[in-house]
This record gives sequence, C-alpha cells and structure tokens, in this order.
Amino acid sequence: ELSAVCSGHTGARLVNGPDSCSGRVELQYLSEWGTVCSVGWDMRAADVLCTQLDCGSAVAVVEVDWFGEGSGHIWADVFDCQGKETHLSQCNISSWSRAACSHKHDAGVICNGSSVAFHEGRVRLSGGSECQGEVEIYFRQDWRRVLLDSWSLSEASVLCRQLGCGSVLNYRSSPSTTEHKHMCVTGFSCSGSEAHLGNCSSAQPVNCSSGEHLYITCSGKQHITYQ
Repeated sequence: ELSAVCSGHTGARLVNGPDSCSGRVELQYLSEWGTVCSVGWDMRAADVLCTQLDCGSAVAVVEVDWFGEGSGHIWADVFDCQGKETHLSQCNISSWSRAACSHKHDAGVICNGSSVAFHEGRVRLSGGSECQGEVEIYFRQDWRRVLLDSWSLSEASVLCRQLGCGSVLNYRSSPSTTEHKHMCVTGFSCSGSEAHLGNCSSAQPVNCSSGEHLYITCSGKQHITYQ
C-alpha cells in the first residue's frame, strides 16, 4: 500500500560506474547514504536524476548486475515524476513496503552524459569485410558476440542500416570455431524500421556456449557517383 511522505533527500549520486553519470543510484537522507529499490524506479525518475546531476537525460534504467549491490540503507521511495522536473525533490514521493526490497534490487541509471552511453549499442563485424562478418555489439561495457537463436530478418535489417551497409543479403551461423571468453548477447526484438539496435527491445547476456554465433552479409556501402 502506498502512502504519501515528504522528501528528505539532500543529495544524489551514481556510484560504481566508469564516471559520475552512470552507476548505482544512491540518495542521501540527512547524513546517511542509501540505495534505491528498483521496484519504485522508472525512466521518468531517471531522467530527473540525470538532469539534477548535470548528466543530460537518461538512456537506461538497469538492474543490479550492471553496477553491483550496495550496502546499508535502502530507500523504498516511489518517485512519481513527470520527467520535466529538475530535481527529485520536485516529484511526488510515496513509500513502498520495504519487505519487497533488498540490495539485489538496487536500481542503476545510465545518463547520456556517460561514456557508457556513448559506446553502448555500437556494433562491428569481424572476420570478414566492412559489411560482412561475425556480429559483435558493445553491451554492458564489453564487446560481445550475438547469438543466432533469436535473430530474424527484422533485426538483420536494422543492423545493416546501423552500419550504413545498405540492406541485408543473408544471415547465418558463423563459420568461426574460435571460443569467446566473454558472455554473448541474445534476445533482440525489432520491428525492422528502427535506425539502431538500441531502439529495439533489450537484449540479455548469456553464456556463449548456449548457441551459434551470428554471421551477417549486408549489400554494402552506398557510393554516389557524380557525373
């Protein structure tokens, strides 16, 4: 059950990220710092926090596996923001049952002022040519191969478009047998009209041994000849 409370938070920060514009959300109440329960956190609240920290707007609200678990207090506040506020104290705040919260549910935020936001979602092709090769995406601060299992023509079309490589000719299992020491990525779901894989539904990291890696061939760069 929700109940109205007054905001007593006097400070905010993002910690355990590569810079001050991405990390685990921590708020200060008087002299005590604590994490925020992800149950009551959304993109509108994240937008306000990024604005408050002079970090632009929010790119993503992420789970605890991004920036790790915090310690100490957990503020179980629900921030009902419209997204146009400049400070979290301007949002309506309610209190959620703390029984639903633990540090396994600490919220994290990535703002577009972070170096993570700049690299996140970039794609490249390896083992082929400029517009053909094994697909790798920069996901959760590392380059990761993409698994073939959930891939369709829609996702392939978006990828070729993002690379500036025209249309998709085909996609298949990678001929490479090289083991990949990092986690792979799966679960993209696109309509096919997006300009960037980052506009599709969120992907998930999985063990690379759980499926075949994706190899794609796009039609190639479009070159304009003036006569």
